[in-house]
Amino acid sequence: MSMILCPTRGGQSSIPNQQWAISLAKERSANLTFLYICNVRFLDHSSGPLIVDISDKLDEMGEFLLAMAQDRAAQEGVAADTIVRQGDFKEALTAVIREINADTVVIGRAARGTGITNESYMSVLADAVKNTGAELFVVDEGQVVHLHSPAATQPDQTEQPEYDS
Repeated sequence: MSMILCPTRGGQSSIPNQQWAISLAKERSANLTFLYICNVRFLDHSSGPLIVDISDKLDEMGEFLLAMAQDRAAQEGVAADTIVRQGDFKEALTAVIREINADTVVIGRAARGTGITNESYMSVLADAVKNTGAELFVVDEGQVVHLHSPAATQPDQTEQPEYDS
């Protein structure tokens, strides 16, 4: 059975992209897993107990956000699993893709000027996902803006829009 992985930050802007992943899972009769990745590297110069406390709180927040996504999937008749991980986003994502044998990844497009997932990073991320053998859908407000297919050497630019600059 096909496996779809949807990494998400949660929150209001993530809902249309999560809904798109749910619809794809329903259409393909695929398994669906939502993933939350937290990177606490910004705390490298803090004390150990503080890092553990903040890390635990961020994991709890991730679990809550994923439970909400899981509930939305259940309302659509799709059973979804959840995974919370810590570390570098690209490394954690590719590790989970391999761990659960995901053949499709659905990720939201970065909001302009926010977060680490800017357009140049998305290109690096697409290459990393492609190297796992999974296809990557980049969605924005519930609409596909780009498809990276491991089978194609280059995406078909006539059918798939490019990232905005």
